[in-house]
Amino acid sequence: MAENKTLPTYFCRNCENPLALGEDLISKKFVGASGPAFMFSHAMNVVVGPKIGRKLITGSYVVADVMCSKCGETLGWKYVETFDLKQRIWKGENLVGAIDHALKVFDKMAHSIGPRLYSCCNCRNHVGLHDDIISKAFQGRTGRAFLFSHAMNIVVGPKEDRHLLTGLHTVADISCADCNEPLGWKYERAYETSQKYKEGKFIFEKAKIVKEDW
Repeated sequence: MAENKTLPTYFCRNCENPLALGEDLISKKFVGASGPAFMFSHAMNVVVGPKIGRKLITGSYVVADVMCSKCGETLGWKYVETFDLKQRIWKGENLVGAIDHALKVFDKMAHSIGPRLYSCCNCRNHVGLHDDIISKAFQGRTGRAFLFSHAMNIVVGPKEDRHLLTGLHTVADISCADCNEPLGWKYERAYETSQKYKEGKFIFEKAKIVKEDW
């Protein structure tokens, strides 16, 4: 991952795809498998993989690997869940390796966890697990929408402020990593206290996903 010295933007070292903004940098004091790593509150133009359990220096976590959406380079991981209360502050954050462009750190998991999957309506790429549904009572652009705690095999776009039915939020659109079909969005920030529970969660438009093998 390379840093632009003029603009506060971080790029994939392999293909120069923009990945993160300097304003979203939380810490430079993390350690990845290949050396120093940076913690970001948001990453864009990355593919989020399926979640897996992983033992790290600070404890056990459920994480999801992140890859560059342009060249497929493995960049780091996203914290999905932690089992140590002291580490809860990192839940939902993105850790992106900062040293070399050939990060071959993590096992590539092609399988999905759990038997009940949701897939992209266009190409049948697996994008979510039924067990990760928080609510089916949301409203999207096309009608009914589901709130998920995690999404996989999707590309997260740049964040932007958007006025939704429940108020102002900072969101990032999500699309299928295989066919680029728009699927919904990720909540990055909620400005009203009652909406804070959405932060780090994903909205899938019901019309954009289908049940797979169940």
